[in-house]
Amino acid sequence: MKPTLLVTTQPGFETYLKEELKTLNIKKIIKYTMFRGLLKVLSENPYETIEVIKKEKDKFKFLMRAVPLEVECPSDLESIRKNTISLLKTKSIDGKSFVVRCNRRGRHKYTSEDVERFIGREILENFDLKVDLKNYDFKINIEIIQDTAYISIFDDNFNEFRHEGNIKKSKYLKRYIERPLNRSERKMKELVERYPNIFDVDIAVDIGSAPGGWAKVLAENAKVVYAIDTGNLRIKKDNIIHIKKRAEDIDNLPQCQLLTNDTNLYPEESALLTVKLSKFLVKNGYIIHTIKSENKYAIKEDISKVKKIFENANIKILKIMNLKANTINEVTLMCQKRA
Repeated sequence: MKPTLLVTTQPGFETYLKEELKTLNIKKIIKYTMFRGLLKVLSENPYETIEVIKKEKDKFKFLMRAVPLEVECPSDLESIRKNTISLLKTKSIDGKSFVVRCNRRGRHKYTSEDVERFIGREILENFDLKVDLKNYDFKINIEIIQDTAYISIFDDNFNEFRHEGNIKKSKYLKRYIERPLNRSERKMKELVERYPNIFDVDIAVDIGSAPGGWAKVLAENAKVVYAIDTGNLRIKKDNIIHIKKRAEDIDNLPQCQLLTNDTNLYPEESALLTVKLSKFLVKNGYIIHTIKSENKYAIKEDISKVKKIFENANIKILKIMNLKANTINEVTLMCQKRA
């Protein structure tokens, strides 16, 4: 079996969607990915799998999109180019119009738009085709999941499935509840008591601040705290600057001496956010990062995955701590940026 489908749901409902997918009347394996709201289905082929999804759509309460996958390859641009051209050569496409669409998740040196433009130019040079962004005959769909890319050619007969009913209802699904302010506060207070010098800084950046427990304690020690979260903060202080954006959309911050992350994300996804914002951290600046595993048995493996991500970004793990306020599924890392 091979990856044949990416399936999305509202973040926090992955377990429910996995149970629904298990009932599909085909041989399959369902896997979690490193990103919230995204599962991967392994089966014999994408054509049968997407048709079964469409046929059995009424059983799904949590499925939002199902994207069939034809080709898997590394996520560097040259590999995507080669595999896209190879896939196109198996199709009857002469004289037709096309569009390229890329959905990118993870940390890369290129944007989704860069991929679309690059692949579009390569196709025009190699095939008798024309671009039409609206009324195209087929779509080249590229899904990038960190180090892996999946390529598919969609047309009227083979396409992704959108469960419009579930998409409309998704705004009413409230799986992630705000963390108790007192517990997040207790974690940060314990860290400050152990390592006061780390928190005596000019600027600290806190990723995923809502409801505000970490930002509150940080503001008692740092001169300025940049609290990054789309949610609302329960606390207000003159030295807390609330940036109401997703961390992955932040492209401008002042240099900071401390970066903290206590987000409710899958361990690898959370680690990638820390890496992204570490570009605003001074050399030898400190990072406090929480790993939140699915269960206590996954912690060791998750630490290994996060360590690899951090090592590739020149971030060294100094300490792995079990704080009194951590849940049984959590560990806290103290790290330092080396370059």
